[in-house]
Amino acid sequence: MRDPSQEYQVGPFKTRARNLTPDNETGLGRFSERQIFNALRYGLRPGETPDVVITSTTPGKGNFPDHPKYIAPPMPWPAWRLMSDQELWDIAAYLKRGLKPVHNKVADSEGPPDFWASAYTPDKIGTRPPPPFPTANEKALLSVH
Repeated sequence: MRDPSQEYQVGPFKTRARNLTPDNETGLGRFSERQIFNALRYGLRPGETPDVVITSTTPGKGNFPDHPKYIAPPMPWPAWRLMSDQELWDIAAYLKRGLKPVHNKVADSEGPPDFWASAYTPDKIGTRPPPPFPTANEKALLSVH
């Protein structure tokens, strides 16, 4: 049975949050901590992204997939991607080894695959690493006052 409180409207489609417990069949159990890290850092679906170190956000460069498959919008990875590597490794370890596996098959999201991916461009979500704070312009303004 679908729980409407677990559905999120994205444009004309409904999307659903996935099972984040380490269940091997319905959750993250079959993915490596590196794949979970890459999901948190780059928004890449762990089941469709190899277990590799990624060094770029440009498709086809630095192990970034030629045709990336992104996580649906209920997962707030654009906010998490600016966390330190250690923080993301800690989250990945917790999801993989700190939770009890729960078998919970979630219905697939609606809509064409990755129809939201155009919202994940650097001009819309910023770059990583983020610019230093304060920026050079902000320092100049602070010194004037």
